Amino acid sequence: MQSLLAKLATIALLGAGFAVTGDLRRLAERGTRFLNATAVPIGGSDAAGAQPAPGPPPAAHTPTITAPKSTPVVHRDAPLGRPVDARRLPTSTLDTVDLRSLAPGARVTLWVGSPTATLAFDVVDPASGEVLEQSASQPGGGPQAVSRRLRLEGASSRPTRIDRGGMLRLTPLGVAYGSRPAGPAETLGPVRAIEVK
Repeated sequence: MQSLLAKLATIALLGAGFAVTGDLRRLAERGTRFLNATAVPIGGSDAAGAQPAPGPPPAAHTPTITAPKSTPVVHRDAPLGRPVDARRLPTSTLDTVDLRSLAPGARVTLWVGSPTATLAFDVVDPASGEVLEQSASQPGGGPQAVSRRLRLEGASSRPTRIDRGGMLRLTPLGVAYGSRPAGPAETLGPVRAIEVK
């Protein structure tokens, strides 16, 4: 019983210390930011253990909470293409590309549909057509959506071949390498231009 009371007293003293120094508010804000985050933070000053510079002492009045002014994020599972002007298609474009001929890490950029949108994919496994969809920043500097692992196929008798003027089939995959389809296939097209880097 005494050890339980000692532990509770220690926790109460630590909580009171955080509350007096203002660290309790900072911890609560960081926890709220973490829970509301849509992406996992990589690196940064918090990951390195650096403490932020102390700010002004907290005000005695209750703060007003205002919603952040940002562009609304549309949650969807469709390709994250960036709309482009059809007059700005590349002047030199490939007529066809066979995914099996590409090296892992190659970037395939496709201009698709009407109105035209540009889609970019990084090749993960050329033999199976597994790619990683690269997202573009949303207009107005909004956050980027998380990239998806897909199987990219041409809608023809040779699925590893993508032809200009043909259709595309995108099948969402799970996050693990070689995973099964995680959703229904999407068909897009026609392909207006192809670029490989």
